[in-house]
Amino acid sequence: MIYNTNVRLRRPMSRNDRTCACRVRIGALGLSLCFLASQNAVAFDYPLQEEQVREGYFLGRTTDGEKLADFYKQYVHYFPFPARGPYYSYVESVEFRTPYELVVLRSREKLNQYSALEADEDYRAHPNQVVVRVMISFKLGYAGPIPPTNSFKVRVSQSDPIEPKQFHTEWLCNLWNDCGVTRFAILLWFDAEQFESGAAKIKIMTPDGQILKTEFDLDKLT
Repeated sequence: MIYNTNVRLRRPMSRNDRTCACRVRIGALGLSLCFLASQNAVAFDYPLQEEQVREGYFLGRTTDGEKLADFYKQYVHYFPFPARGPYYSYVESVEFRTPYELVVLRSREKLNQYSALEADEDYRAHPNQVVVRVMISFKLGYAGPIPPTNSFKVRVSQSDPIEPKQFHTEWLCNLWNDCGVTRFAILLWFDAEQFESGAAKIKIMTPDGQILKTEFDLDKLT
């Protein structure tokens, strides 16, 4: 019979050893739970790392239209045109602009003489900015009075309503400019810290009686 002489007998684990091992396991479990909690609390990416800003900068400058379209469709939800009812307004879309998407948009809008360094500087100036943008137009041929833009209500919420830090209206085409359909955008500014993991709910109420809703799964956004 052959014996392995390299195998040593293990001494029984003392009470102190068991206590230390238990503490190690509890500590590891605590760290794991903290990690999972932090992961669950995170929605989209922020603050962005330098590599992410650079990546967003180059994405905004790509000539691959299909790649850009695939990217943007995560951040923009479109509504169907209201076919019935006494409606004179049309909510075209809602866009949820994360800090990362804002880097891509700025790069896209500033195609000439805009460097990766400038993109990083622009991001650092507002590192946690989030924007909800609602596009609204009036029906073609509408000749009635234009209601005030603040009569269009936009509500953003998760478990509770989330109040914007700023509110702004941007006219894209109006009756005083011969550019076709009257259109404007409502922009609401938030801090990234106001959002948590999960869905962000957007509700739009128009002065002609429409109520439109949509949701963004923030965990799927960059």
